[in-house]
Amino acid sequence: MIKKIWIALFVLAGVNGFAQAPHLFEHDYPSVTAESPAIRALMDSVSVDSIEATILHLCSYQTRRCDSRHIYDVQDWLIARYNSLNGIDTVVLHDFKISKPGFPEETADNILAIQWGVTKPQEFVICGAHYDSWNGDTTDPDTVRAPGADDNATGVAGIFETARLLSRHKFDRTIIYAHWNAEEIGLIGSAAYAKECAENQMNIVGYFNLDMTGYLEEGSDIHINLMYTTQDSLFADYVFDVCHVYFPEMPIWQDWLAWGDSDYSSFNRNGYPAVHPFEDVRASSPFIHTRNDVLGLSVNNLEQSRRFTQVNLGAVAHLAGLSQTSIGEFDNPSIALYPNPAKERIGIVSEEGLQRIVIQNLIGQVLEACTLGDQKQYSLDASHFSPGLYLVIATTTKGVAVRRLIVE
Repeated sequence: MIKKIWIALFVLAGVNGFAQAPHLFEHDYPSVTAESPAIRALMDSVSVDSIEATILHLCSYQTRRCDSRHIYDVQDWLIARYNSLNGIDTVVLHDFKISKPGFPEETADNILAIQWGVTKPQEFVICGAHYDSWNGDTTDPDTVRAPGADDNATGVAGIFETARLLSRHKFDRTIIYAHWNAEEIGLIGSAAYAKECAENQMNIVGYFNLDMTGYLEEGSDIHINLMYTTQDSLFADYVFDVCHVYFPEMPIWQDWLAWGDSDYSSFNRNGYPAVHPFEDVRASSPFIHTRNDVLGLSVNNLEQSRRFTQVNLGAVAHLAGLSQTSIGEFDNPSIALYPNPAKERIGIVSEEGLQRIVIQNLIGQVLEACTLGDQKQYSLDASHFSPGLYLVIATTTKGVAVRRLIVE
């Protein structure tokens, strides 16, 4: 969570529409009026022990400041964790530059763990949390102690726990589990990514943010302050419905921060619906951005972190469209690419009729698209693609298949 000091009148005047860009795409959201037994089972599987273990590990680093050498170790650990999940198709590093006085230009990357959808792979549901922390007590970023338990190991733990459970299943839409860097110095990582998504017309149906979920004032009951702009009210109403159906006893209402911001703003400022559930805007952890942002003091209610994770998981699962078959049972259309890796041309062969072929890069930019007439094979010129990893999305008479293509 990045802190700012804002003039109160400015905040109150701008809270419902500050810098909100017009939506790039308009979507309808699911009507959630009753529990899905499958999604309820996934929610109930959210583990406090798993969340706590992630928080403890993230706090074991001396600091997670984006300008420290330790941030690269954190990045590598997160990549390894997502690569350990069988249902994650691709883990991508998104590079960005810092243009801020007093900070290096280079830092660790944004991390994108992608689970490709089976019927609507070009529509994206993203949930994310920043993994950097902050303590400005010293000028040496490598030695300052910045454990960042609530801000934002809790958010990272919630997103990974969501991925751990949802990656065991198939969904209609593509899910991206994201971790941003350099949030604490101005939302720099998420802003760079959201800007690129908008420039490439990436179809993001909604973005869910987790940032600070673990502190509960003594005597208070678990509740959610949901931050969003007026333009995103339809998306927010969907989140309210999920909460009311699955947790009818838990209060949730719209609110806003008078002292800071988080990565959801990067998305709504680039034309994407985004929400940010928060622990309590008027009684949030007083220990963030200090050496005391630790488990037990700043994160004093792991059950609340579990609840926030359950809501995130349920909202993502409903919106992405949970298939009732497990990942091992799902019958994909049979698609083959040859050669792969490729240099000049690739052949695409299918047992079913090919209806449409789309080639896109890993941030959703469509590089080539063609409509076919149910033919069983197609030859594509790849000589103009830069070396790297691409996705071939093939629509057949049986369904949609996604295959990785390496261009050398």
